[in-house]
Amino acid sequence: MIQPIETTEAKPKGLKIGNIQLDVPFIQAALSGYSDRAMRQLAREFGCPLTLPGVMLDTTTVNPTVIRKGINAIGDDEHPIGGQIMGSTADVMAEAAKVIESLGYDFVDLNFACPVPKVLRRCRGGHLMSHPDELIEIFQRVRDAVKCPVAMKLRAGFDRNDEDMEHFWKICEMAADRGVDMLAVHGRTVIQRYKSFPDWSILAELKQRLPNTTIIGSGNLFSSKVIAQKLKQTGVDGALIARGAIGNPWIFPETKALMNDEPAPTPPTVEEQGDVILRHFNMMAEDYYGGKAIGMFRKFSVRYCRRHPEKNKVQVDLMAAESADELRAAIKKWYGVG
Repeated sequence: MIQPIETTEAKPKGLKIGNIQLDVPFIQAALSGYSDRAMRQLAREFGCPLTLPGVMLDTTTVNPTVIRKGINAIGDDEHPIGGQIMGSTADVMAEAAKVIESLGYDFVDLNFACPVPKVLRRCRGGHLMSHPDELIEIFQRVRDAVKCPVAMKLRAGFDRNDEDMEHFWKICEMAADRGVDMLAVHGRTVIQRYKSFPDWSILAELKQRLPNTTIIGSGNLFSSKVIAQKLKQTGVDGALIARGAIGNPWIFPETKALMNDEPAPTPPTVEEQGDVILRHFNMMAEDYYGGKAIGMFRKFSVRYCRRHPEKNKVQVDLMAAESADELRAAIKKWYGVG
């Protein structure tokens, strides 16, 4: 195994995805059930240059009306933005990619990483990590169907046995040879899902094998210090920030400052946290019908509370809210805003 490397570079190079040039080496991941318009807007306001909506099924995406009207619809102020699709059939994936491009997305991202059992049973997502020829056929058909950049989201193998690892290296090398614009790799296998620790040494080896391919890493990136450490240790080109950004848009300016060797931004006051929480919920309330925003926002509330000095008490009140008025009252009680 090639050992992780230490880089001495003081300034980040940014990140290049085909013809898209970013000034910082990180993006926000596609998070199903999370990265809707509200989360994406906050991420951009806090310095994340590129976000993705949640993954879209190819069979749904071929109907552009569904995407144009849904929570994955994009605004004029969201560029650059990627559209992630997932499926099992090359023909349908190619058609879905053309729709993604026609709707104004700046690049197409192919999800071959999802480890959710119901996804695997339908031969989608991470299932294809154990079928490299089928996976590459899908990539090639999509590559031929669109003019925009095409990226791939992978796991570090389906499992950790020799055959699956051979499949992993084959997929990466064949994709690089065929001009993939970015490989985003999560350091766990499909079988591991989110258990154990991601193996970032595989990403270090991948970057050394494919020095001319944009490689970004993912897995347990919950703080700016960890992100900077992993990029330095592995030499990969950037980071895909996923769960670490839920209820924590401050991770973006913190990471940017650290990567630029600048002073860390002042941590948000309780009132500043409340302003963001309230605005986030109000944006969600505009996008979801009835009381759905309350239920959707609870998973953000859990993460937002972590910065409050009385986080356990705050979490109880925010999670107990059953209406918009009750939630806003709880935010006012604990954060002094609203």
